[in-house]
Formats: sequence, structure tokens, C-alpha cells
Amino acid sequence: MERALLRAWEVDRWSVLADVCTALNMLCGFLGILSAAHGAWERALWLAFLAAIFDGLDGKFARLARPGKGSDFGLQLDSLSDVVSFGVLPGVLSYEIFLKQMGVAGAVLGFMPVLCSGLRLARFNVLSAAGSSQFYVGLPAPMATLTVCAFIWLDPLLPSAVARFRLLPLVLAAVCLLMVSRLPYDKMPALAFNRGAANSRNLAIFLFGLVTIPFFPRYVFFPLMTVYIVAGLVRGLRAPGRKAHARREKEQYEKDGL
Repeated sequence: MERALLRAWEVDRWSVLADVCTALNMLCGFLGILSAAHGAWERALWLAFLAAIFDGLDGKFARLARPGKGSDFGLQLDSLSDVVSFGVLPGVLSYEIFLKQMGVAGAVLGFMPVLCSGLRLARFNVLSAAGSSQFYVGLPAPMATLTVCAFIWLDPLLPSAVARFRLLPLVLAAVCLLMVSRLPYDKMPALAFNRGAANSRNLAIFLFGLVTIPFFPRYVFFPLMTVYIVAGLVRGLRAPGRKAHARREKEQYEKDGL
């Protein structure tokens, strides 16, 4: 019996660890919501950052698990957890910080992260069932939340003419639209520098952010998130041009009878 349990643990340990990280992600989201509701905004920001770390870890552990072993359960649990941490939390936090001053419009805008993250994650689940791809479709919900948190940290450094979170509604609306867009965004890099130049570059940026953000969140967080968002925008704008160029080359190739 003991050996059977040990063998089961050997097979399932990565799935178990992934689900534990998912639960910790949800816990951070719940505590972040409570913190935001009680005015502890900075604590809520750090809890959102911690939730994103647990979200990244559960994905890594899930990919180490035996294929098909608890994967569907973990996928659904992860999505539910993400709606809490990367939908409800940024909505409540933004509402408590600034949006409540806007009345009904602020309440509607505060609901947008909940709605868009739910739509984004539902689409992710459908696409995951169809097979993996090189990029995420639309801005990932954790990155959208981190962008909002990064802007909140940055705000005191802005000129007084645009400070006091006056730009927060625009930032929130922008990331919500990007979540439900079809722009291609990089996935979390593999933790190795021998997986190609693109992965090495992304891993270096990821490690730089992981080390510097806890010490200098106001100075490095928002610029890093801006780089990630702009990279997806540029990639999305260039993709139609590449497809059109390939189509023209094919037509010319057929026209020449080659």
C-alpha cells in the first residue's frame, strides 16, 4: 500500500504542486481584494504581484505533470483562480483608488476587468483544447493586472498635471481591450538559455524584472510592462504585412509558372 502511494506521488506530484500554486494564487487574489476594500492599496499591489508568480509556477508544474493526468481539472481551476486574482482584484482596486469618484461610469469600468478576463480565459480554454500555439492570443490576464498595478505604483512620479490617477481609467480600458484582442503575446519563457535567441532574451528580461521589481517597483515595473505590451502590438501589426507579402510571392510564383 505504501509503495503504491509512493508511486502515485511520483506520477502526480507535479499536478499536485500545480494545484497548490493555483490555490495560493486564488488566496492572494482574495486577500488582495480584502486589502483594497480596506484601503491597504500597496498590500493589494504586492498580493497581485505574488498571485502572478504563483500563476506562472502552476503553469510550469502543470507542464511537468504526466500528460492527461488532472490537466483538465487544473486548467479549469486555474481559470477560476485567475478571474479572482486578475479580474476581480484589479477591478476592486481601481474602483477603490479612483473609479468610485466617477459614479456609475466608474462602477461599469471597474467591472470591465472581471468581464474581459473571463472572456479571455474562456477563449484560452477553448484554444488549449484545440492544441498549443507559439503565442498567447490577446494580452494575458495576469499581465493586464500587472500593468494596472505598475501604473498605480508609477503615478506619484508623474507630473502633477496628470497625477492623482487621472489616467488610470484609460490604462484600465486599454488593457481590457487588449485582453479580448487577437494580438499575439509571448508566453512565459522556458527557464533555460539554450532554447533559442528569443527565449534567452525574454528570460533575461523576466529575471531582470523578478529581481528589480521588489526593490524598485515605481521605476522599473511600468516600463517593463510597456515593453511587453508594445511588443505584442508590433508583432500583431507586422503579421498581416508578412502574410500579404507571402501571398504576393505565391501569386507571382504561380504567374511565372515556376
